[in-house]
Amino acid sequence: MKHLVFFVLSALVAQGIFAEPTDQQPLRIDTVVIPSRNHTRMQPEIFYAFNSATREFTPDMKMSFTLFNPFHAKFTGKTSAEQTELLQLLRNSVPEVLAIKKEHPETTNLHVLMLEYILAHPGSYLAQTYRAIEEFMDSHQFLIIESSDTYGAHPMFYQPDVVSINTSDGANEMDIIETIYGLFFIDAAFAQNKLVWGTCHGSQIGYLHSGGQLGRLFNFKDGGYGDVELKINKAPGCPVPNETWRIGKHLYTQDKGSNYKDYKTMLYPVPAEFAGGKDSEGMFINKDFQHSLALVEPIPEQIEVISYHPLSNYTRLIEDGEAEASGEFEGALKDQQIVDAYKYKTMIGTQYHPQYTYDDYDTKIVFEYLVDRLHDQYAPAEAPQAMAQ
Repeated sequence: MKHLVFFVLSALVAQGIFAEPTDQQPLRIDTVVIPSRNHTRMQPEIFYAFNSATREFTPDMKMSFTLFNPFHAKFTGKTSAEQTELLQLLRNSVPEVLAIKKEHPETTNLHVLMLEYILAHPGSYLAQTYRAIEEFMDSHQFLIIESSDTYGAHPMFYQPDVVSINTSDGANEMDIIETIYGLFFIDAAFAQNKLVWGTCHGSQIGYLHSGGQLGRLFNFKDGGYGDVELKINKAPGCPVPNETWRIGKHLYTQDKGSNYKDYKTMLYPVPAEFAGGKDSEGMFINKDFQHSLALVEPIPEQIEVISYHPLSNYTRLIEDGEAEASGEFEGALKDQQIVDAYKYKTMIGTQYHPQYTYDDYDTKIVFEYLVDRLHDQYAPAEAPQAMAQ
């Protein structure tokens, strides 16, 4: 009888009617994570968001994370000597970057000039750095550039006439290094057709890479603006009926008088890009901001805008009676077009931080979108069933 059962099952498998069980391992996505240079680990919120998304939406996929921080962390698969060598290459690249900028002080796209320099000088420190980062990225499938608690991208990369390493508003050599390897990692990911997600600082690096500019949302004022406010009435149906934006030293949504950096629930409709064809009516994601620099106009041709900052061209809100400004707010905040999420080649940039509120409202849809893209790119094609005989 046992022999008969085995024969029948074997026949059914051969005809594709009964699937033979397999021990197939989950699809693994090896990910490079670039944190702020001050940190020795990735943001736990990002770790949680991607692991939750793969568990809930793509259970046949697993993600691993390798930190890239030449200032602190030990790189997986790299010896201590190799790590020290790469940091030294980066430090030696700074004088080359400075020389390029001094030769072209008017440029607002230093990255392009750096690439031209590398082609003309293949033995330079910049060229060696570029190749080392390209090699590092080659064994990974995904790149994440996190937010930063430093100055951010050095202004010599996007402002004309900035030709010094140390600036009056606090930029320094490490900001140059951080910008160099951020741009070069995006170069490598694009050349290798790999997905990139940049949040906050990461979105700014990607925007610079595209030729875009970073700009202040308001002019600097010693001591700040004293928490002047803009009150906005939200659209009907939004679970949060109104919100208050303030300008102190930053543009932010923190409760007045609080000593904490609150990540407020600032709800906005799920962008069509993240919805991926789903009916997104009544779906909301959180957008938190606390910054003075943003992704400003003119918007590069290569950028496909997913959504605009809530206060992009904000005077229209006031004119339409949807917002009320107090104090010096109107006139302090520049009325300009501001991008807060975009597509650029294989990159998705979000100026806000959806990882902080993964479980709130429909914010998880951002990570479902990202892991779905990874799965679509790397999952092996299903083998066609054997034709029934």
